[in-house]
Amino acid sequence: MYFDVQIAKHLKTYKNKSDLAMQKGDRDYAKSLFDSLFNNHLKNSHIRDIALKKIKGGTYKTSLIDKPFLLVTKSPWELINEEEIEEINRLSKMYKNQIDIIILFWDSRLSAKALSKDYDSNVIVTYVDERENQSNHIIKLFKHSFGAPACFFISESKQLMKIDRKFILSSNGSVDISLNSTHHQIKLMLFDGEKTNKGIITTVN
Repeated sequence: MYFDVQIAKHLKTYKNKSDLAMQKGDRDYAKSLFDSLFNNHLKNSHIRDIALKKIKGGTYKTSLIDKPFLLVTKSPWELINEEEIEEINRLSKMYKNQIDIIILFWDSRLSAKALSKDYDSNVIVTYVDERENQSNHIIKLFKHSFGAPACFFISESKQLMKIDRKFILSSNGSVDISLNSTHHQIKLMLFDGEKTNKGIITTVN
């Protein structure tokens, strides 16, 4: 069961129903539609290999990643929150050698480079420039399907574990929920759903 195949089969119906729900102001039903789409059709689906351009040059192939990873997508018009960058840097240090964190900017290399200057060296920063018209399959799956910002939690076996469509990290106020949820999901990926943190290795307490 591949992610792209499931998207092709089920996304259009979901979007039609979701758009209608939003027009009626029924956000709860719209959320339940997404939960149903994810749990019934997308969860545990396999992500095919994608090659992302790194801002420092070269490409980053997901098929070569030998650990779970987070794919965080960013739009060019999105305000980059300094506190979120700090939290992502903290995650990258805390789970160093256990997970990879990939930031994907939907923007040109120069713009992505300027926006990413404060990310830690452990964070892999990539970009897709839509004007180059070379990565339509990536854009269709990871941008047009769910928008940005978003975070795709992908297991070591390249299976989709979760999609956070409003990915915002902060230790400030109510956004704490997102931060705690991210830690929880990482632990699930690392320990195959076992309710334990035994054996976890972190470099930051």
